[in-house]
Amino acid sequence: MARNPWYQSGCMSGRDLTLMLLMLLGLLGLLGCDVFNPRDPEPPIGSDSDFEPATSPTIVLRNLQNSLRTSNTLDYRRCFSDGSGNLPPYSFIPAADGAAVAPGRFSDWSLADEEGYLRTLLSELIEGGVPTVILNPPEVTEAPIGDSIRFEAEYSVNFPHTRAGVEQEGFGRLVFTMKLSERNEWFISTWRDLPLDGRPTWSVIKARFSQ
Repeated sequence: MARNPWYQSGCMSGRDLTLMLLMLLGLLGLLGCDVFNPRDPEPPIGSDSDFEPATSPTIVLRNLQNSLRTSNTLDYRRCFSDGSGNLPPYSFIPAADGAAVAPGRFSDWSLADEEGYLRTLLSELIEGGVPTVILNPPEVTEAPIGDSIRFEAEYSVNFPHTRAGVEQEGFGRLVFTMKLSERNEWFISTWRDLPLDGRPTWSVIKARFSQ
C-alpha cells in the first residue's frame, strides 16, 4: 500500500498535532493565571490590628497610633485619603529640615510613598521594638465645618530601629486636615509638619527611610 505523502514529507500525524495543540493550550492557561490576574496587595508587616471604623476624627488619631504600635502598615494606610469617592488625594507638606535631607523627594509625595517609607522603617526595628507616637492634645475637640476639620497637635515620635546614624526620635507640630467620606468615615487628606524647638522632626525620619 502506498504511504501517505504527508508522512513521507516528515509532517506530524493528526494525533501528534492534536497532542501538541492541547499542550500549548495548557501552557497558555498556566501563563494566563500569572499574567492576566492582578497582583495581591503586599501584606502588612504586623498581623495585629486594632483598627476601628473612623466615624469620628478622634478615632483617626487612635487608629494612627495603634497602627504604629502594632507595626501594621495596612491599618496605617487606611488612616489616609486614597482619593476615591468624594475625597481629595492625600498630600504631605514636610518640615524644612526633612525637605533639606531629601531635596525634591516630597514634591510628589503620595499615599504609596507614605506607606512605603513606613514599611522600610518597620522592617529595620530592633527585635521587640515598638514605635510610639504621643500627641498633645490627644483628641480632636474642635467641631467640623461641613465635611472638613483641622487638627493641630504637638507630637513626639520614637522608632527604635537599627540603622546607624539615623534619628530614632522626631519632635514637632502636625497639622491634619481631615475629610468626611461618602461612607461617613474620616480620613487624613493633608498633613503639614512643622518644627517645634530645633530638634529633628518626623519629616527627617520620613526622608531617611524613603531614599
